[in-house]
Amino acid sequence: MKKKRGLFVILAGVVLLCVLIVCYFALLKANSREEETTEEETTQEEVAAIASDDISTLTFEAGDQTVTFQKAEDSWTLEGQEDFPVDASKVDSVVSCLASVKADRTLTDVEDPGEYGLDVPTNVIEVVKTDGSSEKITVGDKNSSTGNTYICLNDDASTVYTTSTDFGSTFSGGLYNYAESESYPTITSSTISKIVVKKDNNSYTVTNNGKSSTGWYVQEEDNKKQEADSTQVGTLQNTVAGLSFAGYYNYNCTDWATYGLEKPKMALTVDYTEEVEAESTDDAESDSDANTDDTDDSGETTTETVDRELVLYVGNINETDGNYYVRLGDSGELHGISQASLDTLMNGKAFDYWKTSIDSMTISDLDHLDVTYQGTTYTLKRVVTEEKVEKDKSEDTDNDADDDTDADSEDVDDEEEKKTVTTYYVNDQEADSDNFTAFYRAAAAMVCQNRLEENTTKGDAELTLSYHGTDGSKITISYTPRDSSFYVMEDQDGNCGLVNKMNVKDLIDTFLTLTEGEK
Repeated sequence: MKKKRGLFVILAGVVLLCVLIVCYFALLKANSREEETTEEETTQEEVAAIASDDISTLTFEAGDQTVTFQKAEDSWTLEGQEDFPVDASKVDSVVSCLASVKADRTLTDVEDPGEYGLDVPTNVIEVVKTDGSSEKITVGDKNSSTGNTYICLNDDASTVYTTSTDFGSTFSGGLYNYAESESYPTITSSTISKIVVKKDNNSYTVTNNGKSSTGWYVQEEDNKKQEADSTQVGTLQNTVAGLSFAGYYNYNCTDWATYGLEKPKMALTVDYTEEVEAESTDDAESDSDANTDDTDDSGETTTETVDRELVLYVGNINETDGNYYVRLGDSGELHGISQASLDTLMNGKAFDYWKTSIDSMTISDLDHLDVTYQGTTYTLKRVVTEEKVEKDKSEDTDNDADDDTDADSEDVDDEEEKKTVTTYYVNDQEADSDNFTAFYRAAAAMVCQNRLEENTTKGDAELTLSYHGTDGSKITISYTPRDSSFYVMEDQDGNCGLVNKMNVKDLIDTFLTLTEGEK
C-alpha cells in the first residue's frame, strides 16, 4: 500500500514537471513574438515626403471652409481672394509637417475606413506640385491609446497608416489663422499717464498728476474730480497694458454697424510713452565726423522717449467665441478681445478708483487742529521756536596761534548758538510730545475699507477733526457710528467711506491718552 502511494506521488511530480516545462517554452515563444511585434510596430516608414519648393498649390479645410493657397517664389496668395493678407510664415509652418510623414503602423486590406474616421475625415490636405502631379492626405480619427492619427493617401482607403504627425493641431483654426494682422501696441503699465474710458454711462478719466497726494486723479463725466487710489490705478494700468487681440475676423471691414462699432459701446484712449531709437541729425552726424578721433565708438544705440496715443473702440460680443468686436483707431481690420480682459473697463466707473486713504494735513503745514469728541472740542497746536544756547567756554584755544586771528573771526566766536524747540499744546496747555505725535500719525494713517457713493447713516458724529493750515486751507473729517462693524467717514466735500470700527476706537483711545486730565 505504501509502495503504491509513493509511486503515485512520484508520477504526479513527473507530470507537474512536464507541465511546467511546457509552460516555460510557451512563455519564451510568446515573449519572442511580442518582441518581434514591438520591433515591427516601432519601425517607422516614410509614406509621404513633400518638399515646400515642390508645392504649387495647397488645399485644406480651415475651420468651416476649404481654402487653397497658391505659391509664387517665397510668397503665398489665397485663391480667389488675391488681396487677402496671407502670412507666409504661418503657411510655411503647416507645409513643413509635410516634408516627412512617417507611419508607425500600416493596416492593409481595410474593409471599413469608417472605423478610423476616414469616411467623414477631419481634414483633407491636397497638394499640387510644380510638375503637375498631386498628392492627397485624408486625416481621420486619433487612436485613443497612442494618440497617433489615422490617415490614408491618394484616396486609397484600403491601406491605413497611423502617424505621430499631429495634422489636427497643425492644420487648425479658420482662414484668419493664416492672415497677417496688424499688431496690438505693446504698452508697459508704468508708462501710462492717462486713461480715458468713454461710455454711454459712467465715463471716467484717470490722469497722472503730481498735485494729488496719491499721484493720480479720477474725473467723472460731470467733470467732478477726486484723488484716485494709487493701488486701484495700478491695477487699471496693468489691465490696459495686458490687452491683446484674441480673434481676427476681417482684414477690410466696411460694415462696422454689424459689429456694433459704428456707435461703439466703449472708446478707450490711452496716453503712454515709448522708448525708440533716436534719429540722427545732419548736425549731429557732422559733429560726430569732426570728433571721430576723440570719440569712443561703443556701438550703443541712443534712444529717446516719445509720446504715444492708443484709441480702441469696443462693439458687440461675438456669439461664436465670446470675444468683444474691436477696432484699433481708424484701422480697417476687425479683431476681437476677450470679455475677461475688457469687462473691468466696460463695467467700471470713477467711483471704483476713489482713494481709500483719508485726507489729513502734514504737521509742518498745520496751524492748529480742532478735535471734537462727544460734543467737546479740543484745540491742538504745534509751536516751533528758536532758543539761544551759550557756547561751551571750556573749549581749548591755541593762544600763540590765535594772536593773528582777524576781527571777523572774533565776531563769529562771540555769537551765541541757537537751537530749534518744538512744543505741543492741547487747549493752550503743554502736552506730551510722544502722545501728541502718536495721535497725529494715527489720524493721518486712517483709511476706508471701501468708499460709499452716498451717506445714508443718520446721527451725530462721535469724532470730528478740523485741520486748519498755515495757508488758510481747511480739512474736516467726521466719524459717525453706523453699525457693530463700521463707522462712516465723511469729509468736507461730502465724500464718504466705511472705516473699520476697531480702527476708529484705537484712534479715540490714542486721543484720550493725549487729553488725559484735560477738562
